[in-house]
Amino acid sequence: MLSAITRVVVCAVVGSAGLSGCASGLSRQTVSVEAVRDAEGVQRVEIGLHSFYFEPNRIVVHAGQPVELVLINRSILVPHNLTLVDSTLSIDRNVWAPGAHRVRFTPRAPGEYEFFCHVDHHAKKGMKGTLVVVP
Repeated sequence: MLSAITRVVVCAVVGSAGLSGCASGLSRQTVSVEAVRDAEGVQRVEIGLHSFYFEPNRIVVHAGQPVELVLINRSILVPHNLTLVDSTLSIDRNVWAPGAHRVRFTPRAPGEYEFFCHVDHHAKKGMKGTLVVVP
């Protein structure tokens, strides 16, 4: 049996370790990546979904070419989502289970499109990014 003091110390260490992975994305720097086309012509980008930020959080792709976002939830036990809502482009993909979750689309119009996580106000904690579509 653990003594009461030992239990308090163990709980404090486990609790602080758990919280250290939950840093806000509000003060994170922009991490940008330009998608590279594979042999099939698909622009593929892997996005890590952390607590509470996307990495990378700025993705540059070319219009008129297929894009595949590979979403990987890097948070332990924290569900996430990638949502992008615009009149020309719409994505809404839950990333709750471990493993890679793929989203395929072909952007038509150049522009900048905000994406975010709509789970439990994660966007307000900084879990946002920008999809930049160039000609």
